[in-house]
Amino acid sequence: MKVLVIPEDPTLDQYILKPIVERLLADLGKQARVQVLSRPRLRGIAQALDATIIADVIQTYPMVDLFLIMVDRDGDPKRPERATALESTQQRLFVCLAIEEIEVWMLAAHRDTLSDAWSEIRREHHPKERYAHPFLAERAPKLDPGQGRAWAMRELPGKWKGVLSACDELEGLKHRLHEWMQQGAGRA
Repeated sequence: MKVLVIPEDPTLDQYILKPIVERLLADLGKQARVQVLSRPRLRGIAQALDATIIADVIQTYPMVDLFLIMVDRDGDPKRPERATALESTQQRLFVCLAIEEIEVWMLAAHRDTLSDAWSEIRREHHPKERYAHPFLAERAPKLDPGQGRAWAMRELPGKWKGVLSACDELEGLKHRLHEWMQQGAGRA
């Protein structure tokens, strides 16, 4: 199965998204070749959720079996509705909105070492700045790819079930992909 992950910006997000999607699909019994979209390089959520841009991306990559848009929700109450509308335009497209930012998924793998309560981190509207940046500055090797994100995601295999239970949106995506595959759409 060929999977293309569409981020709002791949520069740093790729170091979190690729391992997350690989684990998610492995849970579903799929060996997938996961690639994070770098061309065209999208700049921001507006482009990542633009139906015309996404239609062009899908047309540019006809060999891809599954497209996953994975972006921050950023506390925007209208974003889920927009994501659902975009999903309805393509059969092999799913949108997953990180509550509130993708870096929270990375932090979920380190919940047991964080000093703040997980419920506090999940409620924060700016968890990247408030929690992820300090966490990476304190613990990650300074020259690690993705400003420490690659290092932080090394814990994922042993912490995957905890990440899923801590991040409902990932569990929900897994369930939706499972249903899609059961319908015969994800056989590749």
